[in-house]
Amino acid sequence: MMLPTCKTDFAVLLCAVADAKGVLRFPITTPDTDTPGLDLVVAPLVPINELLMKAAAAVLGEGVGRHLEINQEYADEIAVTGGPNVTLYLARLAPAAGFVATAEWPTMPELLRALQGRKRLPYLRAWQVLAGGLTLDTKAVETDKLPVFDA
Repeated sequence: MMLPTCKTDFAVLLCAVADAKGVLRFPITTPDTDTPGLDLVVAPLVPINELLMKAAAAVLGEGVGRHLEINQEYADEIAVTGGPNVTLYLARLAPAAGFVATAEWPTMPELLRALQGRKRLPYLRAWQVLAGGLTLDTKAVETDKLPVFDA
């Protein structure tokens, strides 16, 4: 399933790239913004995957396209105060690309600490998706059926 065209005029690609230690870091095109990531202006009627690939190639280099894994199940709209809404997309650069993130790029905890209010929620959801939260099969545990141990 390919992502359809974007509903907002602006988009942000949150692109996870591993550094030399394997820690995921995220390049940012516009520092000190409410929507950190790779910013792009959405062209009407153009499939968003094509635009996301171009945004990543502009920062990571032209050869990364075949190693960029855009999550086809995640797109989250962010309401920006005093501006147009932005759609957040998520991608991960495969280690086979041979690209190593620089230490200047922030990690996800650093991004989350810098965000305030409801703008954090899409980034928290993106982190859950990166951690495998979309594919987890979780089950609830009934606490009244657990054995009770007296100390």
